[in-house]
Amino acid sequence: MQISKAIIYGTIATWLGRRSDEKKTHSWICYVRGAHNEDLSYFIDKVIFVLHSSFENTNRVVSQHPFVIAETGWGQFDIIIKIYLKGDYDQPLVTVHPLKLYQNQTQNIPLTRKPVVSEQYDEIVFINPKPELLEILNAKPNYENNQVEEEAQVDQKEPDFEQMTPAQILKYNQPYFTIFDTNESKATIEKAIQIVSQDILADYKRKNHQLDTEIQELQIEYENLQNKLSQTQQ
Repeated sequence: MQISKAIIYGTIATWLGRRSDEKKTHSWICYVRGAHNEDLSYFIDKVIFVLHSSFENTNRVVSQHPFVIAETGWGQFDIIIKIYLKGDYDQPLVTVHPLKLYQNQTQNIPLTRKPVVSEQYDEIVFINPKPELLEILNAKPNYENNQVEEEAQVDQKEPDFEQMTPAQILKYNQPYFTIFDTNESKATIEKAIQIVSQDILADYKRKNHQLDTEIQELQIEYENLQNKLSQTQQ
């Protein structure tokens, strides 16, 4: 048995303007979330974000939804993300995501307050999970905890990202990934293979019948030539 769970991890960074501190030019968040912003805490126990050594408390532990941290800084670096699963799993799943602060590294591109989103889609695959873990994985994710407070006008044209909480920023920046149903895709592929196989077999039978016909005609022609040769010799 194989069960896959889709996750998205990444960063969202916002430039704080020209008057910002030279060591705090950007505010940014790093997160692990569901493909549809659902609460993943039903199968994820905690997430540890390991930051650059220049930060205080480099290991940021988040044990509840949403799995997100917020910071300010000026430099880009790789963030180590450790995902601890519920059930009989002692070792975390480890991935690395680069913090992206700029839309383009070219110096002549002007900075804007538009958030820089850098996300990556992945799937956690469970193979033959134990019964207790299987029950957890089959549970329905909670979408209720993903509601944004009414006072946060995330649908306005120019939202104030500096005043928004990490959860509100996540809500505003919806993921744009197409999620494929692996079972449905497998069934579609198998059906396509069956159709192609039938076409190939039919074409093979048609060609085989054509060759049999040609062989029979050649056999008849050969026998006729043999008869004519015998008559000539007589």
